[in-house]
Amino acid sequence: MLRALLITHGDFGASLLSTAVGIVGPAPGVEAISNREHSREGLSRIVEAKLAAWNGEEGLILTDIHGGSCAQAAMSGALAGRGAPVITGINLPMLVDFLVNRGAFTAAEMAARLVDKGRAGVRLLELPGAPRGGA
Repeated sequence: MLRALLITHGDFGASLLSTAVGIVGPAPGVEAISNREHSREGLSRIVEAKLAAWNGEEGLILTDIHGGSCAQAAMSGALAGRGAPVITGINLPMLVDFLVNRGAFTAAEMAARLVDKGRAGVRLLELPGAPRGGA
């Protein structure tokens, strides 16, 4: 079963994980890490150590903002560690899908799946009778 690190700003990752667990149940092997009180370099070292503790198990690193300090630390830590795929833009549909299906895919397959799920989860809901694409 795939593992995961959620590396996010503030309490976002912990809140997201807590919400997903409320939907699908326990999430062993999934951990949220905040950037709070960590430099990018310090966060990179934490990621590297967490990946080393996986002892050869596959997993993903999920971050919030592309190009942000969490994503930069994830990439740096992954490069220095085991090279786990890093996905930015984590949202609830992605995390729920990960938790439900993490036993059925490799890390690379799951990474591609989650990118598709994330894109599919963003929709503009049109109100009946409202002008299309209007103000």
